[in-house]
Amino acid sequence: MPKGKGTETARELMVKQEKFCQLYASNEEFFGNGVQTYIEVYKPDQTKSNWYRNACSNASQLLSNTKVIDRINELLDEQGLNDTFVDKQLKFLLTQHADFTNKMAAIREYNKLKQRITEKSEVKHNLPKPLLYALSNHIGNTENSETNEED
Repeated sequence: MPKGKGTETARELMVKQEKFCQLYASNEEFFGNGVQTYIEVYKPDQTKSNWYRNACSNASQLLSNTKVIDRINELLDEQGLNDTFVDKQLKFLLTQHADFTNKMAAIREYNKLKQRITEKSEVKHNLPKPLLYALSNHIGNTENSETNEED
């Protein structure tokens, strides 16, 4: 197990969990692929029905485990994939003048990160007609009472 920052978290993980983290955070074929990493580490019995669905579920559970996620983040940070690196890459994309599609995507991402632009989202509900009618009457009554108060 690596020494340094991640040692405590690594000690708290089981051997297979640590191997899962190592593969998941590596630059090899498993990078970021929880299901394939789970299959490689845990070797589920592929003769059983629903083995793949179970592998998906178990990979999801592992990636929901805070100790596993902390360890993966530590490994990525040790490899240099951290906020500083991403900020430098974003700055490069923002300041380059060759690929304007990527430049616009970087600008959108920057604006989203800085919360300079809020995206509108439309919410649609299929309410039962009696409930929809009751709500519209309630809203109409509220609006009428507000306009009456202004008179």
